[in-house]
Amino acid sequence: MAGFLKNLFTGKAEKESEEQRKKKQEAAWEEKTELSETAEICYRKGKEYQRKGDLERARLYLERASTLYSNFDQVFEESEVLMEDCDEQIGALEEEDLIYNGLLEQVTEKAEELSNRQNYIWGLLSISRLQRMLERLSVCPECEILGELRQVLDIFCRGLAGDLTEKEREYLQDFITRFYDFSDSEAFADTANQVATAEGKALQVFDMNGNSMFTCFHIFLDKCIYVFCSSFGAVEDAEPAETDFIPCTLMEDYYLRTREGDIRGLPQIQEEIDRIWADCAFVGTDPDAQAVVERMNDYRDLDLIRFA
Repeated sequence: MAGFLKNLFTGKAEKESEEQRKKKQEAAWEEKTELSETAEICYRKGKEYQRKGDLERARLYLERASTLYSNFDQVFEESEVLMEDCDEQIGALEEEDLIYNGLLEQVTEKAEELSNRQNYIWGLLSISRLQRMLERLSVCPECEILGELRQVLDIFCRGLAGDLTEKEREYLQDFITRFYDFSDSEAFADTANQVATAEGKALQVFDMNGNSMFTCFHIFLDKCIYVFCSSFGAVEDAEPAETDFIPCTLMEDYYLRTREGDIRGLPQIQEEIDRIWADCAFVGTDPDAQAVVERMNDYRDLDLIRFA
């Protein structure tokens, strides 16, 4: 009798488990279909802004469409018609007189004049300004990893003056793998993942998509982790720092999405441009580790986007 009851309940559990799996698969399919619809909406928005001559916003939405069909197989399969044109238009926009394009060119030229150590420090100062913003976004569902930048920066600050412990190295290596996975997740692309700002608007996690920000951010962190795990003292022999993400700290997507008209004259945009060049002048003085850590800590308390 006991055996019969065991088999009965086991069979029921297996049946329930199969039903649950089927429901999850159906939900996943519906979710991916929604992502496909979102990709097409973004593509059409981008094309419409392009026709109007608003190339900044055209790029915003075309890049969102590109991220969706590049990251999700189902969207890729359903978006073949628009992908080729979308990629072509994004490539063409890289040659236009856009805010990021101009600033990137200037940053790239300046980075060529700096040492590898100076470029890594320039990048470290830039990502320090993202800490509070990412902490606020980390409350969104499945976005907890964004709040870990604080711990990563704590380790980097210690690593500027000395070698890391084995435990710290292991944590950083685990973090960068999970950080990469997050950039390919639905949580990153979900526009419902947002937090209120002081302006009565909302900052989306997906606002970090523009100008390949999150990709460049990941590459910089990946290289940083390799350098710190080896020893920051040997940074001149390391791979060149990834500086393409530095102009991304403007967070253009948020302002382009939540405002009308040209954003070049916005005080927030100008303030961040000023900080980028102030950092460049600072690293040009070859500051010691203590001075770098002090400047990083000042930035880590900064509200790059002012929240409610």
